[in-house]
Amino acid sequence: MSVELLPEDIGRPAMVQKVADAVKAAMRDAGIDNPADVHYVQTKTPLLTIESVQDAQSRGHDVACEVHTSMGVSNGTTGLGIAVGLGEIAMPMAADICHNLDLYSSVASCSSGVELTQAQIVLLGNKAGAGGRYRIGHSVMKDALDVDGIYESIRNAGLELPVRPRAEDLGGRVVNCFMKCEADRRGTLHGRRQIMMDDSDVPWHRHIKAAVGGIAAMAIGDPAVFVSVDAMHQGPQGGGPVIAIVDVGE
Repeated sequence: MSVELLPEDIGRPAMVQKVADAVKAAMRDAGIDNPADVHYVQTKTPLLTIESVQDAQSRGHDVACEVHTSMGVSNGTTGLGIAVGLGEIAMPMAADICHNLDLYSSVASCSSGVELTQAQIVLLGNKAGAGGRYRIGHSVMKDALDVDGIYESIRNAGLELPVRPRAEDLGGRVVNCFMKCEADRRGTLHGRRQIMMDDSDVPWHRHIKAAVGGIAAMAIGDPAVFVSVDAMHQGPQGGGPVIAIVDVGE
């Protein structure tokens, strides 16, 4: 757990730094020295409520965003904190937060809610000398159709695959895949207009979760995958991190 995150921290460098410090503490707790051995950082952080905004104002502070947009802002700011904590990027400027989408973490999966006032961090990696039969690896999907990104995460975890793999090549050795995704804010996919941002009946996060979940299930031959949305600063714009846990045997 990080130190307390104040409502005025959300969306600002103070939150990035507090999350980065907590990620480094989680690495120490896990006994992992090299950030390259960290492959998945799952977080839960606070978002704004009317009450927390009023609390900040009562202490003479303003907040960086509105209540209804604070979930994405909290997730994105946390993604940057993870990236800083693992040395993926340098400390961003305030103007970069939730704007410069070229800055991201390749291992972050961030969520937020009203039940916390700290960053809750679960960090997974491969610890030297730990033994056991399971390995974890990661890659990124460059966009919602990037099935090669899924297979690359499996290779990164330690399974050898052919150049053009199929689900049958995995031999049941994939324990699970975890991925983060987001509809491309530019409104296109492989040069085609996509309607996720414009559909008045179905929110975009339902579209993209279903699409990426279907592609992942096809790639590994198993629908039991974890797909989370709202991926700002978590993987490249329109894509997201992919994490695989595999069974390498005895």
